[in-house]
Amino acid sequence: MTPPNWRQNLLRKGGGFWKNGYWYDLHVERRMPLVVPMLEEMLAALPPLDEHTSVCDLACGTGNAAFAVVSAYPMVRVTLIDEDPEMLALARAKLGDLRVDAEAFQVTVATDGEPLPGGPYDVIVASLALHAIVGPQVEGAEAETRYELLFQGLRDSLVPGGHLIVADHVGTLGLFRQMKAMERAGFADVDCAWRQDDFFVCGGRIPA
Repeated sequence: MTPPNWRQNLLRKGGGFWKNGYWYDLHVERRMPLVVPMLEEMLAALPPLDEHTSVCDLACGTGNAAFAVVSAYPMVRVTLIDEDPEMLALARAKLGDLRVDAEAFQVTVATDGEPLPGGPYDVIVASLALHAIVGPQVEGAEAETRYELLFQGLRDSLVPGGHLIVADHVGTLGLFRQMKAMERAGFADVDCAWRQDDFFVCGGRIPA
């Protein structure tokens, strides 16, 4: 098959081939240099995990968040969720390098308050995921409503005492308003662990 036009790389807005997992992993650190420290801060924000911990990597893409978690805590049980079968295959292969056979669900996550498949989980990590699920074209009250419904679904996907750790960049809704939407959805101990420019790590937990 003929490769796509290389000049897509040069566009000032929307340039690149972000839906290609191989291209994504090759370029993400150079195109978005804060992604690496963001993942490091996400990992640092997690509570200690053990062999009984179930972790879901939501909208996992190529599995970089799951890879970081399993590299630090190789005994955890991991589930990958993404709508793209090629991305899921790359993520499973990446975890396979760590001898981890992750469960995977190909599903499109909607902002309708429905829980995730495969749960409930002890921990959900969402790296560069929530702004994509909510959608880039929504603004204002609609964005706030979509985030709150999404957080409700994630709340219902966690065990009592479970944690949601979000590593993302500010998309259609500011960080403070995202955190308030988490609180309204039923999360406790909501806080920001790290922020630099538009990138951040925040989280919350379900009351035990």
